Amino acid sequence: MDVKEKIKSLLENDINDLGYIIWGLEISGNSSSKLVRLFIDKTNGNIDLFDCEKVSNQAIEILNNSDFIDFKYRLEVSSPGIDRSFFGFEQHKEFIGNLIEVKFRIENKNKTIRGELIEFDKDFLQVKLENDNYEKIKSSNYLSSKLIYQELI
Repeated sequence: MDVKEKIKSLLENDINDLGYIIWGLEISGNSSSKLVRLFIDKTNGNIDLFDCEKVSNQAIEILNNSDFIDFKYRLEVSSPGIDRSFFGFEQHKEFIGNLIEVKFRIENKNKTIRGELIEFDKDFLQVKLENDNYEKIKSSNYLSSKLIYQELI
């Protein structure tokens, strides 16, 4: 288990008990000092500053008392935002009908498409492109994706 997975595993139950989910976790920096960026969400409403502060306080207490953090770190807690990145393939299932941008690998090339997510399965995503064509992306070819914000008129 890598450091990111260990941190997520360490924090997950306590954050869930507070009424939040870990949407994603990023770690950057060098071997002596790192930035730990924690993205949280909740099922009943939007994330606000109070939510981030509450989770941050809990996470700092847990991380400071863990025995495997052997580096200096700075913790940032935020919402995933309206143009959220997806950290796991399964996260797409809640966003059928939304506009997404997907990066994937096909025929030894990286490809990026944008369109409406119309179907999710554990093995693939299906996206309707702007030209009304469809692209089926196997989970094994998937690289990354993000939600595209659409302003309602």
